[in-house]
Amino acid sequence: MMENRASIDIGTYTARLLIAGESEIQGRLLPIARKRAYIRLGEGFSHSEGKIIQPESIRRTLEVLKDFSRVIEELNAHQVFAVTTGVVREAENRDEFLRLIYEHTGIRVRIITGDTEAFLSARGVMNALDIQQGPLLVFDLGGGSTEIFFKSEGARIIRSIPLGSVILTRAYLKSDPPEDKHVNALSRHIDELLEQSLPELKGRGEDYSIVGTGGTVTTLAAMHYGIALQEINPEKINGLTLETKDLEAHFNKRLF
Repeated sequence: MMENRASIDIGTYTARLLIAGESEIQGRLLPIARKRAYIRLGEGFSHSEGKIIQPESIRRTLEVLKDFSRVIEELNAHQVFAVTTGVVREAENRDEFLRLIYEHTGIRVRIITGDTEAFLSARGVMNALDIQQGPLLVFDLGGGSTEIFFKSEGARIIRSIPLGSVILTRAYLKSDPPEDKHVNALSRHIDELLEQSLPELKGRGEDYSIVGTGGTVTTLAAMHYGIALQEINPEKINGLTLETKDLEAHFNKRLF
């Protein structure tokens, strides 16, 4: 009998735990438990001022991982696969951060590259939605970066782009609600960076499916379909569709 396994994803804003066991379907795992916590690891992180993960962010993360470790022990998950992405890839104190995690929890965390993150996100999407063939574009919009995976006949593109919701919000949106000039500046920055980073996609004549994953896309889907925060789970979110007009309607709302 296969032992339970645990996977941990430590991102710029969120940490996630999944524990899975053997499924009746060969080659598949059956989810047993899921946990998610907002660690805000990128809070106070500056690309221009040392690239340091702040002590309070580290403290929050350690507390969450201690809780994850307790759940892993309770559910007898003997294999733990833990990775980290986003700001940790760039942080000057990343080695110290990973050492503290191991000392406090016994969990060894591996930093993965942006390309690896994009590939794993795409594999997860294709498995969750049972997508067997393309053309397909998957984007994973996180707090510190956005990963892109595109495949079609004769083409495969994998990119990690420094477009993260937390980093961009802090850099461009200086008020709540944001002023139009700040929104426009952010929009121009995103357009320019996407054009520079993905020239291969420009002018492609083929139709392809676009699938989004990550906290921002999940939040947009929950807003549009009226799903409460405490009710968000893969069973309710996976496979929901958002059209351009839906996103524009939410974007243009003004709440006072």
